[in-house]
Amino acid sequence: LVPGLDVPTFALLMLRSTAPPEEGIWITREEVEQHFRAYLRNPSEQVLIVAGPKGTGKSTAALHAVRNVRGTAYVVLTGEDELSKQLLVAVGMPLIGRHTEISLSPLARMCEAAARLGRRWFGNETWLPTLLVEIDQTVQPGYIKDAVATLKYLAHDARACRAILVLSDGNAVLGLDPDPARRNHLWMGDFSETEARARMDAAELLVGEDELRKAVLGVTTRPAALSKLCAALSAAPPNSSELIVRAFVEAKRAEAENRVIDLLACDDSKTNKERGLHFRHLL
Repeated sequence: LVPGLDVPTFALLMLRSTAPPEEGIWITREEVEQHFRAYLRNPSEQVLIVAGPKGTGKSTAALHAVRNVRGTAYVVLTGEDELSKQLLVAVGMPLIGRHTEISLSPLARMCEAAARLGRRWFGNETWLPTLLVEIDQTVQPGYIKDAVATLKYLAHDARACRAILVLSDGNAVLGLDPDPARRNHLWMGDFSETEARARMDAAELLVGEDELRKAVLGVTTRPAALSKLCAALSAAPPNSSELIVRAFVEAKRAEAENRVIDLLACDDSKTNKERGLHFRHLL
């Protein structure tokens, strides 16, 4: 299928490949989990794009969703190597010479070979390998577009795999071309108050201290921020919870005030384009 490349070995390695477990404590997010389940269980020819602000748990949710999905290759794109090379590394294929970069058509045929083997192996005529691709926050917009184009070709045009793309932040999705036929979007925001309380319950922190919990939830329910607070409280000496929470709340309030000041400063930009770019960056 692909000259010089051991495709049967790739197909076997792909079937045996699994994504690493998610880090930290998983808090049930029913709507998010339902979206992932629907995508993974039903035949789909779209790329599932997971977007949202930094720290909302996008990577954690994606890894949790595929934790029991056999035939999942997990790739983190940093902009240094092509997706095809990273895919070979992810499944454990040795990189030799020209195998470091593979064009779209041969890459699709490799995934198709894995799909055929998987259908026989798992006894499921609709089975497809899954590519979970995470974009590092340092990657440039042009590289993201190339990755999206590759995944759309593999998932929609060639129908050779399922593809999940996790963007680094909410702003990244604005640089993508509209393509509803080949893209399925999942937007992830902050925890609901119930989920945020469940996160603190899971860490067994601020139990019975309702006023302190209300103070925290009044300034943020972002998963990453709550995880940092829980870590600080876990490592703190006894009877220091109130001091730590008060400092946390004040820092979050100051951060919010600074963002409002930055937002108002958009009006000081000289041109509409500058104002638009500044406003988009703040969003």
